[in-house]
Amino acid sequence: MFRSMGLLLPLEAAAGAALVLFAVWRRGRRGATNGSLDVPERIHDALVRARLPDGAATAIATEAAVLYFALFAWKRKPFAPPGGRAFSYHRRNAYAALLYAVVGIAVVEMAAVDLIVRASHVTAANVLLVVDALAAIWLLGFARAVQLRPILLTSDALLIRNGLAARVDVPLAHATIEFGRVRAPAKGTPRYLRAAMGQPNALIALREPATLRRAYGGSRLIDRIGLVLDDPKGFETAWKAFVLETPDAVTHM
Repeated sequence: MFRSMGLLLPLEAAAGAALVLFAVWRRGRRGATNGSLDVPERIHDALVRARLPDGAATAIATEAAVLYFALFAWKRKPFAPPGGRAFSYHRRNAYAALLYAVVGIAVVEMAAVDLIVRASHVTAANVLLVVDALAAIWLLGFARAVQLRPILLTSDALLIRNGLAARVDVPLAHATIEFGRVRAPAKGTPRYLRAAMGQPNALIALREPATLRRAYGGSRLIDRIGLVLDDPKGFETAWKAFVLETPDAVTHM
């Protein structure tokens, strides 16, 4: 039997996230989303339709998605909507490898702390074990999301994702892209987003500012985006093909 309420609260949160996932899965089975939205967006939309405030819906959707990606998405392929193209951003810069290394360190630290503390204080060891396990699951879910939530190019928009950390949707008609050796602004430049770690190999300039949405709520306007793509040539080819169908979009070499 648990002897600390500190152990019950995380379990209740996990159970709540599981219930949200189950409800969204059943809604998806009925064809409500038609495959056009990824899991976090589906959960968020379901919560908003249930009249939850947008900020709360965003935070809960993120936590539920972390659990989903960490525990239930191991056979899943990277998401791409019908007619869209997916482009990864985690191999060339070793982004995913770094995140998995952090997960491994967290697991080793969890085992070491549990071994040391349990010898003298079982209750404290139980609390620390649950907290550390949840932290490891969170890190694992984030790492999996980086692999399974690529940048998406559709017929009318560029959907930029950094795992679960942030997302921004850019209409093709608002974007000018420079390919090749780009001179990206320094990190921290106002209204600039570097979409992943590493040196950008594509630079987007926006005719109108877009809204960057963060994992747990909050947003800011951006008008330049540096992409760190695993396949910049493939992205350039796909971009030009989509631009032919979107005359207002512009490409710079």
